[in-house]
Amino acid sequence: MKNVWGKTALALSLVMSTASVPVASVWADAAEQADPSDQAAAANAPVYRQLTDALSVQVKGVLNEKTAAGVNIGVVVNLKNNTSETKRIPDYELRVKTSDGTVYTLLGSSANAHSALPMSETELSYMIKLDNKDAVALSELQWIDVDWDVYPKTETAVLTVPADGLSWAGSDAVITDPAAIKNWGQTFTIPSSNLPLTYTPVDMDKQNNEQKTAYVVKLLVQNTGSSTITVPDLVLEGKDGTSSFQGKQVEKDKVTIEPSEKKYVHYAIETNQDTVLKTINVLTPESFVQTDAKGQSAAYDYTIGRVQIVLPEGRIPSSLQPVNYSYNDVIALDPVNKSVNSDVDISLVELSMHENQGIGYKTAVAKFKLTNKSDTPLPVPAFGTELDTPQGVSYAGSRQINPPKQLMPKLSHIVTYSFTVPNTEEGDQMMLKLSDTQAAAPYKSAIAALNVTMQPLAQADDVLSFYPFQVKVENWSIQAYTNLISAANPTLTYGYKLKMNVDVKQTDNVVVDQDFSKMKVALVDSAGRTLSEENLSFTDSAGIDKLVSGEVIVDFNKVRADYQDNNLTIQVYESIQTEFGEAKRLVAVFK
Repeated sequence: MKNVWGKTALALSLVMSTASVPVASVWADAAEQADPSDQAAAANAPVYRQLTDALSVQVKGVLNEKTAAGVNIGVVVNLKNNTSETKRIPDYELRVKTSDGTVYTLLGSSANAHSALPMSETELSYMIKLDNKDAVALSELQWIDVDWDVYPKTETAVLTVPADGLSWAGSDAVITDPAAIKNWGQTFTIPSSNLPLTYTPVDMDKQNNEQKTAYVVKLLVQNTGSSTITVPDLVLEGKDGTSSFQGKQVEKDKVTIEPSEKKYVHYAIETNQDTVLKTINVLTPESFVQTDAKGQSAAYDYTIGRVQIVLPEGRIPSSLQPVNYSYNDVIALDPVNKSVNSDVDISLVELSMHENQGIGYKTAVAKFKLTNKSDTPLPVPAFGTELDTPQGVSYAGSRQINPPKQLMPKLSHIVTYSFTVPNTEEGDQMMLKLSDTQAAAPYKSAIAALNVTMQPLAQADDVLSFYPFQVKVENWSIQAYTNLISAANPTLTYGYKLKMNVDVKQTDNVVVDQDFSKMKVALVDSAGRTLSEENLSFTDSAGIDKLVSGEVIVDFNKVRADYQDNNLTIQVYESIQTEFGEAKRLVAVFK
C-alpha cells in the first residue's frame, strides 16, 4: 500500500491556484439551444474516446485537491461496452502527468468492475494521495498497457486525454467557466451522468427545524428520455462569499421519474441563522474504495463541482408567485404537486384576525372548503399553511385537532387553521401559503401562494358567519339574577341570562361533524374582563343542544364577580380546537 498512495519527495515547481480553477464544461444544457453558454457547454462536453475495439471511455470528473495532509488526485471515468457481448476490462494503468512532466500511477478502486456488460456503461474510480506540500497542475491523463511478461517490461500508450481545465480543486474551487454558471431559474443538465434529465431551480425557502436553520432548495427534474430513470445523488453547496455549507437531498428514498414526467427533488442546506447565500454549487458525489492486506475496506468520499447557480441579490428566489385571491375561488395549486389529489378542490372561505384581550397576541383563523369532485371517497390532504408579512415574517398555521378522515364523494368538508401573531400586526396585506408537508419532511414545500386581506369584524346587526352556517341575531336581552347558596351560609352569587332570537341557516352543501367549530358566547364586564363563557354547538348528534332557529337562552350561572354590572358586553367567537389548544375567532360584539 505504500506505493499506492504515492509517497514522494519530489519538488514540484508549478503551483496551481485552488481559488480559481475552472471546472470542466460537462453540463451542457441541450434543452436551451438559444443560450450561447449552453451551446459552448455542448461543444466542450466530454466525449467517449476509443480504448479498445469494443470499449470506449469518457472522463466524468477529475479531483485535484490540496489538503493539509497533501494532494488528493482522483479520476472517475465512464466505460462503455459498444458490443453485444460481455467484455473484460483491460488491466491498463491510469496515470496523470503534471505540467512539470512528473507522472503518477493511480490505484483502481476496490469497487471497480472487472467486466463490462453488453451495451452498457460502467463507472470506474481511481485515486492517489501525495504528500506534497504544494499543489500540482495536471496536464494529461494516460492509459498505459504494461507488458510484464517480457524483461525489461514494455509500456504502450493506449490513450491520452488532455487534462488542462478538467480539475476540481475541492472546497476551495471556484467555478469560472461561463457555460457552467446559471442564473436562478435557468435549466441545466449534467451530461457526465449520461442521463436525459434536466434540472431547474424553482424555489428556495429559509426554514427552521429542530433548532437548525436550513435553506430548502427545490429542483424541478424532468425526464426527457424514453425509459424510467432514477435521479442520481447530488450535493448542493451554498456559499455566502466567505463560507461554504453543504446540503443533501431531503427525500430518503430514491426518486424515479417516468418518461416525460416532472418531479420535485428537495435539498436542505444547513447554515447559520444570519447566513445569506449568494451562490449554490451543484456537485456530484464520488467515492474511492481502498482495501488493505487484511481485506478491510475504507471509502474516501469527495465531490466534484458541475454547475454554479447565482441567486438574486437581496431576496430569496421562488418561481411560485403569489396571486391576488378572491374568497371562495378554487385555489390554483402547483401542477407538479402530488400532495393534493387532482379531484380535490380547495377554497378559502373565511380569514379574519382579532386581538385576545389581556394575552398580548392576536389570533388569525383561516377556514378552507375541501370538495371531492370524484365518485369515491378520498383522503383529506394534510397541507400546511403559513401567513407571511410584507417584511418577510412568517407565522405557521395550526390545523384543527380532529379534521375529517375522508372526503365523501361529491361533497365538501371544512378544515380550519389558526395563526398566532403579535398585537402589532395589522394584517392589511399578507400572503397565505399552502405547503406540502410530506414530500420534503421534516421541511415543507410551497404549493400555492395567495395575496389576501383579512375579513372585517361583523357589526351587531350583521349576519354572523360560521361557514357553512349563518346566524342572524334578530334581538337579544340580558337579565341579572342572584342565588342564595344556603340559609345557613347566606352567601350570594350573581348570574346572567342571555336571551337571543336567532335565525340559523346552512348556506352550502358542506359536511360537518362533531369536531366542527362552535359558537362561543362570552360575557364581558365594563372593565373588559371575561366573566363567563358558554359554547353553542352546530352539530349536536342528539339534537338537544344544537343551535337552531328560535329563542336561545344562555345561562351564565358561574360568574366570576361579587357584584352586578349594568354595563355588560356580549362577545361572540368561533371556537376551534387545535393541536396547541383552543383558537378563537372574534365574530361580533354586542353592547
